[in-house]
Amino acid sequence: MAELKAVVLCAGRGRRLAPLTENRPKCLLPIGNKTILEHILDNLDGIDPGEIILVTGFKSRMIEDLVSGKRGRRFRFVLNENYSSTNTAYSLNRALRVMDSDFILINGDVFFDKGILAELVGNPQKNCVVVDRRAALNEEEVKVMADGSRLVRIGKDLEHGECLGEAIGINKLSKETIRSLRDVFDDLEAGGECHHFFEIGIDRLISRALSFGIQWTEKAWIEIDTIEDYHSANDDIYRKLFP
Repeated sequence: MAELKAVVLCAGRGRRLAPLTENRPKCLLPIGNKTILEHILDNLDGIDPGEIILVTGFKSRMIEDLVSGKRGRRFRFVLNENYSSTNTAYSLNRALRVMDSDFILINGDVFFDKGILAELVGNPQKNCVVVDRRAALNEEEVKVMADGSRLVRIGKDLEHGECLGEAIGINKLSKETIRSLRDVFDDLEAGGECHHFFEIGIDRLISRALSFGIQWTEKAWIEIDTIEDYHSANDDIYRKLFP
């Protein structure tokens, strides 16, 4: 791969985590003695990205203040001023405007085993999505359809009985996808569609014959959307990752 960068999407407020997120973005909720975002940054140390782009929105200054003392890392901040009325596709499109290399894309509310990134970077596919086939699937999960280790469809609206696992919000994308993804997102935004999850871009690129692989994982992870998720992250997943 060319120089590898990382994009972390952390613009959202996390309303379903209220009152914990009344005065801070959910990526700054603590798990153990560090915030979710600090755990993500520690995990990124293992793959040494040349630059980390943080897409911020709600309480953006708090995120900037947190990382200002992180030496040995190169950060760039991209602000989604419309965070309250948009979703991750819109946030990612802001980041794509400053991207010029292969990159790892991470949702800023995922707490996960650092080994997942090593597996992903080691996957020979230039475009790749991390998937857990053990997950119980319903309407809430980002689901995938697959042919072996080739991604066929991805999205929340897929029929879960036809899907093989859940995309966990950690992905690898090549420099060559940037222009095509921007075109997809620009078209959606031009039509007033700003509430999509970024996976719609991947799904549409697949429909245009762009190949995406799957990195299956059985390592520990959790996406933190609700109070119950947050308690599980602290009480269960944390103990698995830091026994």
